[in-house]
Amino acid sequence: MKTIVCVLACWLAMNSVHGAESAAADACAARLAGTVPPAMQVTRLREPVEQAIATLDNAQLALPSPLLASGTISYLDISPALSEQTSQICVLGYFELHLARGGVRSLPLVVESVRTLNSTPHATRVYFRVPHVNDFSDPAKRENLDNWWEREHGLQLKIAAFDHSAAGQDRPYFGRDLAIAVSCREASIIGACIFAILFYVVAGLAIMRPASGQKRAWSGVGHLLPWNIAGANGHASLSQLQMLVFTLIVATLLFYQWMRTGLLQEISTDLLYLIGISTAGTAATQVATSIRKDLDPAVYQYVQELGWFTAPLANAGSKASARGLLMTNGRFDIYKFQMLVFSCVIAAYVIASGAKELGNIQISATLLTLMGMSQGAYVGGRAAADALTPLQDQLRGMQSLQLRYKACRDTEVGAELSRRFRLAAGQAASLFSNMFGRVLPDYMLEMPLDAALDAPQEQ
Repeated sequence: MKTIVCVLACWLAMNSVHGAESAAADACAARLAGTVPPAMQVTRLREPVEQAIATLDNAQLALPSPLLASGTISYLDISPALSEQTSQICVLGYFELHLARGGVRSLPLVVESVRTLNSTPHATRVYFRVPHVNDFSDPAKRENLDNWWEREHGLQLKIAAFDHSAAGQDRPYFGRDLAIAVSCREASIIGACIFAILFYVVAGLAIMRPASGQKRAWSGVGHLLPWNIAGANGHASLSQLQMLVFTLIVATLLFYQWMRTGLLQEISTDLLYLIGISTAGTAATQVATSIRKDLDPAVYQYVQELGWFTAPLANAGSKASARGLLMTNGRFDIYKFQMLVFSCVIAAYVIASGAKELGNIQISATLLTLMGMSQGAYVGGRAAADALTPLQDQLRGMQSLQLRYKACRDTEVGAELSRRFRLAAGQAASLFSNMFGRVLPDYMLEMPLDAALDAPQEQ
């Protein structure tokens, strides 16, 4: 009987020692068991992880950014590399959130994968899921630990790695108690929206230039409509609107990513191509428009004699209309419609993709080519739209009527010539105002009795 009792006592003692030495093995098994509740996982992980932290702290750890975006998958680089056989590496850990009102909440570390990097020196990269602060809340209490105005929250990550071989006892590689900052997605979205609205309003206020001798006045939210911001003299410009929208989208996404990660991310090459196409299209449109304003020297001299270039400029604060984005000279412009459709598709894609990472946005070469062709067709259509020739024909006709009026000695004939001059001047004034952005008063449309008459002959 005594022999049996001694054997039993020895077996219990050895079993207790073996259990203490294999705490890491039990913890690895608990980590791999998906049915174990989170609270039980943290309980089983706490002892082996804290032992590894207390004994081994010889690894260099690096996070990808000062802030980790909650609800996403991030990574942790460990150097030197733990092992070439990543299947034998068991990474354990848990997060701790210290509440302002006292108390600590814990969550187990969810590891997605472990990889060995072929860098110098070799490193092991551990991909893990970043928790949201509300993941620490107690469902039974229905509490909310996150405030929308708080950009970031501080967490403690207690992490350790073990050699989880199937044959024997687990051997710890390292342990570390790491302070990390986790950003709040809701606060970042609110901050990015405020950023976009602020600079959109700045652009809207910048166009409110009062006419000469007038005070600046606010005339309602109509000035903040996009077709009023992108354009001049009350004429909506689709190319400038496209550039405004793309600029705000990219800048807002950069600000959002900075709020989320604490870093300004790189912009993908495809996104730079897109911005370049938009910028080149806007510049080419302005060049094409300026080329179409080059009057013949003789006609330009006659316009100067009429004094039309001294007419007041059209009110820059006048409101444009949305239909002006798709109209050219009062007619539907298919080139503008094509560019508007492709711009909306690409803008929606960039917003959806850039919310995750701007550096990885990929726009197909086919779509970029279509965008470039659309811009080219739009610019070509603007260049081909010849409003200069009708204007010059009207002005030459006015010159002829003016010469005949001066040479006329019959009162009735002179009155008819003056009436025809007034009609021709009205049509020319409409073309002139659209091209040069000036408003011609009625007295400038009358027959100039004392104007210089050394004008060119009709061709």
